[in-house]
Amino acid sequence: MTKCLIIEDEVSASNHLKTLLLKLDNSIEILAVIDSVKSGIQWFDSNHQPDLIFSDIQIADGLSFSLFDQIHTQAPIIFTTAYDEYAIQAFKLNSIDYLLKPIDPEMLKFSFAKYTSQQLFSGQKILELIKRDSQNKKTFRRSFLVNFQDKLIPVLVDSIAYFFISDGIVYAQLSTREQFPIDLKMDDIMEQLDSSLFFRANRQFIIAKNSIKEIILYFNSRILLKMHIPSTEDVIISREKVTLFKKWFEEV
Repeated sequence: MTKCLIIEDEVSASNHLKTLLLKLDNSIEILAVIDSVKSGIQWFDSNHQPDLIFSDIQIADGLSFSLFDQIHTQAPIIFTTAYDEYAIQAFKLNSIDYLLKPIDPEMLKFSFAKYTSQQLFSGQKILELIKRDSQNKKTFRRSFLVNFQDKLIPVLVDSIAYFFISDGIVYAQLSTREQFPIDLKMDDIMEQLDSSLFFRANRQFIIAKNSIKEIILYFNSRILLKMHIPSTEDVIISREKVTLFKKWFEEV
């Protein structure tokens, strides 16, 4: 029996993973589902180590990397995420694979087989698999059709400076200073965008690289962004995401 821990803050995603795992091997025991760094630290302080960890990267109160920095575990980790930008950082941990969402059952089967056989791939090989999988499966959205005043307005992704949430509604801020509501969740939008061009700054903002005017060192080791098209709310990069943001911004 393999005792698994799931680190995931989206209920639908954790339920889907549970279903796939139990179909794969009904003897698997799901010890718990952790949705934040804080609850993860508490869980590891009061429970025995799992055999295997399935972990998303962006969770409720930060990145799961922060959790692994604060606990001691030798359990192998299979990362499950919508973004391929964290791969290098992930393989500095006890990672044996990195699965892009939506999780393909065959890829999960392959990852679990690697765990059970302890045939660990080199980091370079896994990165090649990620790249191949991403190229085969990933296509990026180029435009939106927006319902606005009884019209369908075409909005090109290249014209969007950033996405933001206001009063529970997601808007696209255009470089022309126009704003249009987008009938999608921020997580769904980010999953459809080219992650080399757009970055999830925080829960409220997704920003385009070419829309950033200034990068200001902010208190508590955070970063404040000034945009070419000013936003009504501050765009702040948390301390946990600063290193990732710098790497993203400097990528060619």
